[in-house]
Amino acid sequence: MAQVAHSDLHEWADVAEKSVLVLNYTMTCPLACDFCCYGCHPKRTEKMPIEKAKDLISQASKLSAFSSVGFTGGEIFSYEDELLELSDHLAKVGLPFTVATAGHWGASESHARSIASYLVRNGLRRANISCDEAHEKFVPRSSVVNSASALAELGIPVYVVGTFSRPNITTDSFLPELRGKSGVKLISKKVATVGRAKKFRIDYGSQELHSRVLTCYRQMHHDIVIFWDGSAYPCCSTFNRSTSGLRIGNAFEEALETIWGRADSSSLFRVIKRVGFGRLYEIVFSYDKSIAAKLPSPESFAGACSLCNNIFSNPALAMAVKAIFAQYEADQLIDAALRARQLFGQDVAAHLPEVWSFGAAEMEESHGCTFEA
Repeated sequence: MAQVAHSDLHEWADVAEKSVLVLNYTMTCPLACDFCCYGCHPKRTEKMPIEKAKDLISQASKLSAFSSVGFTGGEIFSYEDELLELSDHLAKVGLPFTVATAGHWGASESHARSIASYLVRNGLRRANISCDEAHEKFVPRSSVVNSASALAELGIPVYVVGTFSRPNITTDSFLPELRGKSGVKLISKKVATVGRAKKFRIDYGSQELHSRVLTCYRQMHHDIVIFWDGSAYPCCSTFNRSTSGLRIGNAFEEALETIWGRADSSSLFRVIKRVGFGRLYEIVFSYDKSIAAKLPSPESFAGACSLCNNIFSNPALAMAVKAIFAQYEADQLIDAALRARQLFGQDVAAHLPEVWSFGAAEMEESHGCTFEA
């Protein structure tokens, strides 16, 4: 079984993050890529109200858990003026930010440099730019080169990400114009079969189960993703919106602190993120073998995100797994309290955290045990 990590997996950023507030600001996009996970296109109009975005940014700035804000979509630069206004607000509250974009705003070198300078001045610290065969149908690579170069020349780390369905093609081979450019890293990914890409048949290779990553991409912290309608998810997976069992609330109806706490206190998320799905399967099997038999075979999936989607997009299975983990969490608390009583005696209850001492009688009754030294 994998050991608990002390830093996040796949951390692209040169600056390590704590939790990140990710605003999936809009489904509007000048592109209509054939593998878009959210089915974005130019005629979609869903957009987060700018005042809601400002309020979430203000909330994040007051919580020590968040180290930055990320903007994604759709295409956040579809509302360029609003992005610039939001960057002003971020500078005011003292939070750095990142952007994910297809780079169409780099149509001219002068405009790319103007926008890059404005954003960097207000605290931009990383940019992810998508460029591959699907994106190039809508955005010429010259725009990508201009936007990436303008940011990199200002000292901002730029990650140009290509997503491919064909084997043996990489961002490095597809975009030689940026190969070796200082400050620019070229990242290659395979298409995830979600959204418009459900129809794709992708060869993910014949990796053995133990060699694949079956923990979340961020093991210690969270990407708290808030969509244009306020829906909140605990990760930035391309599968999140199609995984109803991962939804953790609505940030237009609850405080951001409440939503973050819901993700951070979850024993289910803690097991998935820090140890992996192998441990989830073990726990489910130990509590209910009939539910364990309904879990999909991990060997059938490319990685943790697609496996997670298969489990938690099934309402009945998701509910059953969550119920098991609620029991598992209660049992862990009871076991901890019993051990403390055995070590320190009956009077230790006065010094235990409130969560242990409060409701002890109820737990004793429901579980048929007593907290005696």
